[in-house]
Amino acid sequence: MFFSPIKTEPIPERVLSISQIVVDKGPIDEKELDSILVPSKLSTAKTSYFSPVFETAKELELIGYNEDKKVVFTGKKEDIKSLTAFRLFCNSVVFKDKSSDFYKIISCFLEANDEWLNYGSVTTSAEVIRLINAETGIPSLKLEKDVILGVRFWINFLGFGFFQEQAKVFLPNMYTALKDFIVLGSIEKGKEYSIDEFLDNLHSSSSVALKNARTSQILNLAMSNALRLLHDNKEIELKKNLDSEKTWHLFPNEEHEFTSDITHIIIKKAVK
Repeated sequence: MFFSPIKTEPIPERVLSISQIVVDKGPIDEKELDSILVPSKLSTAKTSYFSPVFETAKELELIGYNEDKKVVFTGKKEDIKSLTAFRLFCNSVVFKDKSSDFYKIISCFLEANDEWLNYGSVTTSAEVIRLINAETGIPSLKLEKDVILGVRFWINFLGFGFFQEQAKVFLPNMYTALKDFIVLGSIEKGKEYSIDEFLDNLHSSSSVALKNARTSQILNLAMSNALRLLHDNKEIELKKNLDSEKTWHLFPNEEHEFTSDITHIIIKKAVK
Protein backbone atom coordinates (compact mmCIF):
# COMPACT_ATOMS: atom_id res chain seq x y z
CA MET A 1 0.00 0.00 0.00
CA PHE A 2 2.68 2.51 1.04
CA PHE A 3 5.83 0.88 -0.32
CA SER A 4 4.11 -1.48 -2.78
CA PRO A 5 1.15 -1.16 -5.22
CA ILE A 6 -1.68 0.98 -3.82
CA LYS A 7 -4.99 -0.81 -3.18
CA THR A 8 -8.47 0.43 -2.35
CA GLU A 9 -9.32 -2.26 0.24
CA PRO A 10 -6.91 -1.44 3.10
CA ILE A 11 -8.64 1.60 4.53
CA PRO A 12 -7.21 2.85 7.86
CA GLU A 13 -9.98 1.41 10.03
CA ARG A 14 -9.49 -2.09 8.61
CA VAL A 15 -5.71 -2.02 9.05
CA LEU A 16 -6.13 -0.86 12.64
CA SER A 17 -8.81 -3.47 13.27
CA ILE A 18 -6.76 -6.43 12.03
CA SER A 19 -3.82 -5.31 14.19
CA GLN A 20 -6.02 -5.04 17.27
CA ILE A 21 -7.51 -8.49 16.61
CA VAL A 22 -4.03 -10.02 16.48
CA VAL A 23 -3.11 -8.34 19.77
CA ASP A 24 -6.27 -9.76 21.36
CA LYS A 25 -6.31 -13.22 19.77
CA GLY A 26 -2.73 -13.93 18.70
CA PRO A 27 -0.86 -16.08 18.00
CA ILE A 28 -3.61 -16.95 15.53
CA ASP A 29 -4.01 -18.93 12.29
CA GLU A 30 -4.33 -16.73 9.22
CA LYS A 31 -7.59 -18.42 8.21
CA GLU A 32 -9.11 -17.81 11.63
CA LEU A 33 -8.00 -14.18 11.46
CA ASP A 34 -9.68 -13.90 8.05
CA SER A 35 -12.95 -15.28 9.44
CA ILE A 36 -12.89 -12.76 12.31
CA LEU A 37 -12.07 -9.74 10.17
CA VAL A 38 -14.50 -10.71 7.41
CA PRO A 39 -17.30 -12.90 8.88
CA SER A 40 -18.78 -15.14 6.20
CA LYS A 41 -22.34 -13.91 6.89
CA LEU A 42 -21.25 -10.34 6.15
CA SER A 43 -19.06 -11.13 3.17
CA THR A 44 -21.07 -10.77 -0.04
CA ALA A 45 -18.23 -9.60 -2.29
CA LYS A 46 -16.79 -11.94 -4.90
CA THR A 47 -13.28 -11.27 -3.59
CA SER A 48 -12.28 -10.75 0.04
CA TYR A 49 -10.53 -7.60 1.21
CA PHE A 50 -8.63 -9.64 3.81
CA SER A 51 -5.40 -10.16 1.85
CA PRO A 52 -4.70 -6.47 0.99
CA VAL A 53 -5.49 -5.43 4.57
CA PHE A 54 -3.30 -8.21 5.97
CA GLU A 55 -0.39 -7.26 3.69
CA THR A 56 -0.68 -3.58 4.61
CA ALA A 57 -0.51 -4.36 8.34
CA LYS A 58 2.57 -6.50 7.58
CA GLU A 59 4.04 -3.65 5.53
CA LEU A 60 3.69 -1.37 8.56
CA GLU A 61 5.45 -4.08 10.61
CA LEU A 62 2.47 -4.38 12.93
CA ILE A 63 1.92 -8.10 12.33
CA GLY A 64 4.00 -11.02 11.10
CA TYR A 65 4.54 -14.77 11.53
CA ASN A 66 6.21 -16.65 14.33
CA GLU A 67 8.20 -19.86 13.94
CA ASP A 68 4.95 -21.87 13.97
CA LYS A 69 3.52 -19.83 11.06
CA LYS A 70 1.00 -18.24 13.37
CA VAL A 71 0.16 -14.56 12.99
CA VAL A 72 1.55 -12.45 15.83
CA PHE A 73 1.66 -8.76 16.70
CA THR A 74 5.11 -7.27 16.02
CA GLY A 75 4.52 -3.56 16.66
CA LYS A 76 4.02 -1.41 19.74
CA LYS A 77 0.63 -1.64 21.42
CA GLU A 78 0.51 2.10 22.12
CA ASP A 79 0.54 2.72 18.35
CA ILE A 80 -2.83 1.00 17.90
CA LYS A 81 -4.66 1.98 21.08
CA SER A 82 -6.85 4.42 19.14
CA LEU A 83 -7.34 5.89 15.68
CA THR A 84 -5.44 9.00 16.81
CA ALA A 85 -2.46 6.95 17.99
CA PHE A 86 -2.59 4.92 14.79
CA ARG A 87 -2.61 8.08 12.65
CA LEU A 88 0.40 9.48 14.50
CA PHE A 89 2.25 6.20 13.99
CA CYS A 90 1.38 6.10 10.29
CA ASN A 91 2.53 9.69 9.77
CA SER A 92 5.86 8.69 11.31
CA VAL A 93 6.52 5.82 8.88
CA VAL A 94 4.53 5.91 5.63
CA PHE A 95 6.60 8.69 4.03
CA LYS A 96 10.03 7.21 4.70
CA ASP A 97 10.37 6.09 1.05
CA LYS A 98 10.33 9.17 -1.19
CA SER A 99 10.40 6.99 -4.30
CA SER A 100 7.09 5.24 -3.47
CA ASP A 101 3.93 5.89 -5.47
CA PHE A 102 2.16 6.78 -2.24
CA TYR A 103 4.66 9.53 -1.38
CA LYS A 104 4.65 10.93 -4.91
CA ILE A 105 0.85 11.07 -5.19
CA ILE A 106 0.35 12.73 -1.79
CA SER A 107 2.98 15.27 -2.83
CA CYS A 108 1.04 15.92 -6.06
CA PHE A 109 -2.16 16.55 -4.10
CA LEU A 110 -0.41 19.08 -1.87
CA GLU A 111 1.57 20.85 -4.58
CA ALA A 112 -1.58 21.34 -6.67
CA ASN A 113 -2.72 24.02 -4.19
CA ASP A 114 -6.17 25.18 -5.39
CA GLU A 115 -5.69 24.28 -9.07
CA TRP A 116 -7.58 20.98 -8.90
CA LEU A 117 -10.71 22.69 -7.62
CA ASN A 118 -11.40 23.58 -11.25
CA TYR A 119 -11.58 19.93 -12.32
CA GLY A 120 -14.39 18.62 -10.12
CA SER A 121 -13.99 15.12 -8.67
CA VAL A 122 -10.31 14.28 -8.30
CA THR A 123 -11.14 10.57 -8.39
CA THR A 124 -12.58 10.71 -11.91
CA SER A 125 -11.08 13.84 -13.52
CA ALA A 126 -9.12 13.00 -16.66
CA GLU A 127 -7.09 16.19 -16.21
CA VAL A 128 -6.09 15.31 -12.63
CA ILE A 129 -5.10 11.82 -13.76
CA ARG A 130 -3.06 13.32 -16.61
CA LEU A 131 -1.27 15.70 -14.25
CA ILE A 132 -0.41 12.95 -11.74
CA ASN A 133 0.77 10.71 -14.57
CA ALA A 134 2.99 13.49 -15.96
CA GLU A 135 4.50 14.18 -12.54
CA THR A 136 4.96 10.61 -11.28
CA GLY A 137 5.03 8.36 -14.33
CA ILE A 138 2.33 6.12 -12.82
CA PRO A 139 0.26 4.72 -15.73
CA SER A 140 -3.05 6.52 -16.28
CA LEU A 141 -5.06 3.28 -16.40
CA LYS A 142 -3.70 2.29 -12.99
CA LEU A 143 -4.61 5.71 -11.59
CA GLU A 144 -8.16 5.41 -12.94
CA LYS A 145 -8.80 1.99 -11.44
CA ASP A 146 -7.21 1.95 -8.01
CA VAL A 147 -4.65 4.46 -6.98
CA ILE A 148 -6.52 7.72 -6.45
CA LEU A 149 -9.41 5.97 -4.70
CA GLY A 150 -6.95 4.16 -2.43
CA VAL A 151 -5.03 7.33 -1.62
CA ARG A 152 -8.25 9.29 -0.97
CA PHE A 153 -9.03 7.39 2.24
CA TRP A 154 -5.51 7.84 3.58
CA ILE A 155 -4.89 11.49 2.71
CA ASN A 156 -8.06 12.31 4.62
CA PHE A 157 -7.17 10.07 7.58
CA LEU A 158 -3.56 11.29 7.82
CA GLY A 159 -4.80 14.86 8.11
CA PHE A 160 -3.73 16.57 4.88
CA GLY A 161 -7.12 17.93 3.86
CA PHE A 162 -10.77 17.14 3.36
CA PHE A 163 -12.86 15.63 0.61
CA GLN A 164 -16.20 17.20 -0.11
CA GLU A 165 -17.93 13.85 -0.27
CA GLN A 166 -20.57 14.44 -2.93
CA ALA A 167 -18.30 16.10 -5.47
CA LYS A 168 -15.05 14.42 -4.28
CA VAL A 169 -13.36 17.82 -4.36
CA PHE A 170 -10.15 17.94 -2.32
CA LEU A 171 -9.72 20.89 0.06
CA PRO A 172 -6.06 21.13 1.18
CA ASN A 173 -5.45 21.83 4.87
CA MET A 174 -2.80 19.79 6.68
CA TYR A 175 -3.64 21.13 10.15
CA THR A 176 -3.83 17.64 11.67
CA ALA A 177 -0.79 16.24 9.85
CA LEU A 178 1.32 19.29 10.74
CA LYS A 179 0.44 18.88 14.42
CA ASP A 180 1.59 15.26 14.16
CA PHE A 181 4.88 16.34 12.58
CA ILE A 182 5.37 18.86 15.39
CA VAL A 183 4.71 16.20 18.04
CA LEU A 184 7.03 13.77 16.26
CA GLY A 185 9.71 16.41 15.76
CA SER A 186 12.04 18.32 18.06
CA ILE A 187 10.17 21.57 18.62
CA GLU A 188 10.08 23.31 22.02
CA LYS A 189 7.18 25.25 23.45
CA GLY A 190 7.84 28.97 23.91
CA LYS A 191 10.92 29.10 21.70
CA GLU A 192 11.00 31.41 18.68
CA TYR A 193 12.08 29.64 15.51
CA SER A 194 12.90 31.08 12.14
CA ILE A 195 10.85 29.32 9.46
CA ASP A 196 13.97 27.45 8.34
CA GLU A 197 14.59 26.26 11.90
CA PHE A 198 10.96 25.29 12.36
CA LEU A 199 10.96 23.16 9.20
CA ASP A 200 14.31 21.62 10.14
CA ASN A 201 12.88 20.49 13.47
CA LEU A 202 9.69 18.96 12.10
CA HIS A 203 9.63 15.19 11.66
CA SER A 204 11.29 14.08 8.43
CA SER A 205 7.90 12.89 7.09
CA SER A 206 6.93 16.54 6.61
CA SER A 207 9.10 16.56 3.46
CA VAL A 208 6.08 15.22 1.55
CA ALA A 209 4.53 18.69 1.91
CA LEU A 210 7.66 20.73 1.22
CA LYS A 211 8.60 19.99 -2.38
CA ASN A 212 10.66 22.95 -3.72
CA ALA A 213 9.79 24.98 -0.61
CA ARG A 214 13.40 25.23 0.56
CA THR A 215 14.52 26.91 -2.65
CA SER A 216 11.45 29.07 -3.27
CA GLN A 217 10.65 29.99 0.37
CA ILE A 218 6.98 29.51 -0.61
CA LEU A 219 4.71 27.20 1.40
CA ASN A 220 1.87 25.43 -0.36
CA LEU A 221 -1.83 25.96 0.34
CA ALA A 222 -2.16 22.93 2.63
CA MET A 223 0.74 24.02 4.84
CA SER A 224 -0.34 27.68 4.73
CA ASN A 225 -3.89 26.84 5.79
CA ALA A 226 -2.53 24.71 8.63
CA LEU A 227 -0.23 27.44 9.93
CA ARG A 228 -2.95 30.09 9.77
CA LEU A 229 -5.40 27.82 11.62
CA LEU A 230 -2.81 26.99 14.29
CA HIS A 231 -2.20 30.74 14.68
CA ASP A 232 -5.92 31.55 14.87
CA ASN A 233 -6.35 28.81 17.50
CA LYS A 234 -3.47 30.38 19.49
CA GLU A 235 -1.56 27.11 19.31
CA ILE A 236 1.30 28.93 17.57
CA GLU A 237 2.18 32.57 16.91
CA LEU A 238 3.23 33.55 13.40
CA LYS A 239 5.53 36.55 13.22
CA LYS A 240 6.97 38.89 10.62
CA ASN A 241 10.17 40.38 12.00
CA LEU A 242 11.23 43.28 9.83
CA ASP A 243 14.94 42.79 10.58
CA SER A 244 14.89 39.11 9.60
CA GLU A 245 17.43 38.00 7.00
CA LYS A 246 14.94 35.74 5.24
CA THR A 247 11.21 36.05 4.56
CA TRP A 248 9.01 33.08 3.73
CA HIS A 249 5.70 33.30 1.89
CA LEU A 250 2.41 31.62 2.68
CA PHE A 251 -0.02 30.83 -0.11
CA PRO A 252 -1.78 34.22 -0.53
CA ASN A 253 -4.90 34.94 1.50
CA GLU A 254 -5.92 38.59 1.50
CA GLU A 255 -8.54 38.03 4.22
CA HIS A 256 -6.09 36.80 6.86
CA GLU A 257 -3.89 38.80 9.22
CA PHE A 258 -0.88 37.13 7.56
CA THR A 259 -1.62 37.59 3.89
CA SER A 260 1.69 36.09 2.83
CA ASP A 261 4.97 37.05 4.54
CA ILE A 262 6.21 35.34 7.71
CA THR A 263 9.66 35.01 9.24
CA HIS A 264 9.27 33.26 12.63
CA ILE A 265 7.04 30.90 14.61
CA ILE A 266 6.53 30.39 18.34
CA ILE A 267 4.77 27.29 19.72
CA LYS A 268 2.37 28.77 22.27
CA LYS A 269 0.93 25.62 23.83
CA ALA A 270 1.68 21.92 23.83
CA VAL A 271 0.47 20.50 20.52
CA LYS A 272 -1.71 17.39 20.83
